[in-house]
Formats: sequence, structure tokens, C-alpha cells
Amino acid sequence: MKYVVSSAVLLALFAVLAVLISHNNSGIVSFDNSVLSGVNPVGGALDHIMVFLSKYGREFVWIPVVAILFVFGKKDGRKTAVFLTMAFLILIPLGSVIKSEIDRQRPVVSDDRLLIKNEHDASFPSGHAVMVSAGATILLLTFNRSRQIVFSIMLAIESILVSFSRIYVGVHYPTDVIGGILLGCGVSLAVIASGKYMGPIFTKINGK
Repeated sequence: MKYVVSSAVLLALFAVLAVLISHNNSGIVSFDNSVLSGVNPVGGALDHIMVFLSKYGREFVWIPVVAILFVFGKKDGRKTAVFLTMAFLILIPLGSVIKSEIDRQRPVVSDDRLLIKNEHDASFPSGHAVMVSAGATILLLTFNRSRQIVFSIMLAIESILVSFSRIYVGVHYPTDVIGGILLGCGVSLAVIASGKYMGPIFTKINGK
């Protein structure tokens, strides 16, 4: 029940944020522009790290994570892999539909601020933040026994860095990322809550 309630709260907050953004709320616009202008690339190695995370920190990390957990993660890992797969399969089309409906334009930044080529799809919510936050939430809540937690914490840190990188390289507003986190975490909690109805599936994948 706690996961259901938490999911509902997060998704409600996401809905409120989406409405404010769709109406170009002045407070949201001011906040976004203020934070975005304050996050300036510093040059050197950090820029390269942020670009690398932004380009490769989503599918190039999380698809292998699902495969590794399913093959080597034993009972807990396979269960987590199922949750991750479900969340991703829900969030990929859902995020795309919401992007199209809100149709927020990407940030307009100077060439020296834009570290990677800007995407042509809409800006809200950040697809990277949606996916990595969902993955991190599921790992922290379902793959956290003993040494498992080290693996989960490392990927949670990766998800934070990837989300921040999308602002740093100039392709997303801060509220795009915040919205992505709310949506990703909200859906992932709902997926975990559905686990109590998935006993037969877990029994089958564990060969029992």
C-alpha cells in the first residue's frame, strides 16, 4: 500500500508540473532560466564526462543491467530484472506521448553552452531522467540485500549524474529533469506494487 500511495503522490506532482509547464507558468520559466544560466560548462575533463554520461548513460547502461541481473542475479536479480523491464516498457511510450502532448521546446542556448547536438523531439519530460530514475528506484527497493546494495547505490549515483548532465550540456530545462524523475519514480513504484500479483511469473522464471 505504501508504494501505491507514494506512486500516486509522485504522479500527481508530475501532473501539476506538466500543467504549469504547458501554460508557460511565469514562475516555472523564471526558475528554469535562472538555474540553466547558472549551470555553466567549466571546460576540460568535466565537460567530456558530462557529454559521455548524457550520450551513453541511459540505454548503454540500463539494457546491460537488465541482462546481467536476469542472468547472474539469482532469484532477487531476476525479479528486479522483470520490474525494470516492465517499467521501461511502460515509460518509453508513455514518455513519448507526454512529450508530444506538452510539446515544450528545447532550451535555446548559445553555441558555447550547447555541448551536444540538440535533439529534435520535445523537451518535457527528460527521457533520460525518466528511465534512469525508474531504474534506480527499482534497484534500491528490490535489489538491496547485503552486497547487492553496493551495486544499486552505484547505479543510483549514475542516474543522478546522467539526469544532471542533461541540464549541464544544455539540452533540458531543470523542470524537464524534475518532471522526468517524478514520472520515472512514480511509475516504478506502481510496478513494484504490482509485484504481489506476479507470483506465478516469478515462480516460472526461477524454474520452480
